[in-house]
Amino acid sequence: EHEQIQKRTFTNWINAQLAKGSPPSFVSDLFCDLRDGSKLLDLLEVMSGQMMKRQKGRGVFQQRANIETALKFLKKKNVKLVNINIPDIIDGRPSIILGLVWTVILHCHVST
Repeated sequence: EHEQIQKRTFTNWINAQLAKGSPPSFVSDLFCDLRDGSKLLDLLEVMSGQMMKRQKGRGVFQQRANIETALKFLKKKNVKLVNINIPDIIDGRPSIILGLVWTVILHCHVST
């Protein structure tokens, strides 16, 4: 129940941010849509105003590379990522995804 509320709230927040992008993108299922890293990179691009280098394609290699790019970017911005790793994101583990999104929300609203 609590997880569903968080999921809905964070999905709405991400979509509000992604709508500002060009082209705008959209997340329908938070746990599935962040798994390949591309939506995560979209979000970070909108939040930072910087273009992110990304791998084209749908393979596991491309997913890992995109997520790694996103996590490295966050670490470079001194965002503390505790127990957040690539396999958990690819697996769509709810607690990890929610933790990651919450960390991004805090960083974005604290740093601005």
